[in-house]
Amino acid sequence: MAKAIAPMNAARPKVLLVDDVDANLVAFEAQLSKLDCELIRARSGNEALRALLKHSFAVMLLDVQMPEMDGYEVARYARENPQTRDVPIIFVTAMHQTETNALKGYGAGAVDFLFKPTNPEVLLSKVSIFLELHVSRQKLADALEAHKNTLAELEAFNYSVSHDLRAPLRPLDGFSQALLEDYGDQLDGKAKDYLNRIRAAANRMSQLIDDLLQLSRMGRAEMAARPTDLVALANTVVEELRRTDGGDRVQYRCIAEATVVADGRLLRIVLENLLRNAWKFSHKKPQPHVELGCSERDGQKVFFVRDNGAGFNPAHVNKLFQPFQRLHTDAEFEGTGIGLAIVQRIIKRHGGTTWAEGVPDEGATIYFTLP
Repeated sequence: MAKAIAPMNAARPKVLLVDDVDANLVAFEAQLSKLDCELIRARSGNEALRALLKHSFAVMLLDVQMPEMDGYEVARYARENPQTRDVPIIFVTAMHQTETNALKGYGAGAVDFLFKPTNPEVLLSKVSIFLELHVSRQKLADALEAHKNTLAELEAFNYSVSHDLRAPLRPLDGFSQALLEDYGDQLDGKAKDYLNRIRAAANRMSQLIDDLLQLSRMGRAEMAARPTDLVALANTVVEELRRTDGGDRVQYRCIAEATVVADGRLLRIVLENLLRNAWKFSHKKPQPHVELGCSERDGQKVFFVRDNGAGFNPAHVNKLFQPFQRLHTDAEFEGTGIGLAIVQRIIKRHGGTTWAEGVPDEGATIYFTLP
């Protein structure tokens, strides 16, 4: 029979043996000696409960008929304590093998019920299964902890890199502006154009750093999903766009109402990216038009942001949600190519999906679902 192997550098999994008769404990130890585990004895219910609080056990073999506190009571106490409630319990008893006794054991929280004299191979097989499960759960817990540590290190790295990258950008932009302000009258048009290009490049780099940091955080941002007014969030974003982007020409139409269960902070980021994109790509049109709408597909609500702007070639739709994959040049439309990747990551965190449709020079529609 295969042995349950503990992870490298980890303590062997423990099995708690509970019986008030020493001969029974010795028999358990002999039958389980083939397994790679540590066997711990308890000769009473109180001793068993103390051991459960002191150690982490893969499984507990628990006698039913004991003085002072029987096995059923031990099981109930173990199940009531959050620290011990997940320890699997196998009752082992000399009671009559009846359905009533077995059901009482399961009702007390046991995962299995064996009657003495036990079959050594059956006992060995059952305990082995719980040892393997315990080892697997420990490996998973270790992997999750390592993953958390990696994410924490990545967050620290991102912060450090962003800080180090911003440091040279600030004087680059500042000194360029100072040259224009203090020595502008001594510079010809070409020199001023060069300085303006330097400032534009520095600002674009700063925006790229912001977008990269936001993209890296979206996959692990804390979520607090609750009923959220999608329309109210969109209207707030549109008001800001009209103030900052000179979007008074843009005709905006919105669905009457829509309440969704989502993280309002993250959903606002989605709407900011989608509506800002629609504003940007449609502003060159004589009559720019942006719409936030809702339809139904296969019995599910589908939300969309549609514009009548530059659109895109449908053959390139797979690139649309990939970071840095821009379908338009900087000369046509400014941007970092990260906004839709952020949108997709947030919607995916909510359990939804995103996709897009577009026609060159006729507009684009970005769809998303929120289960």
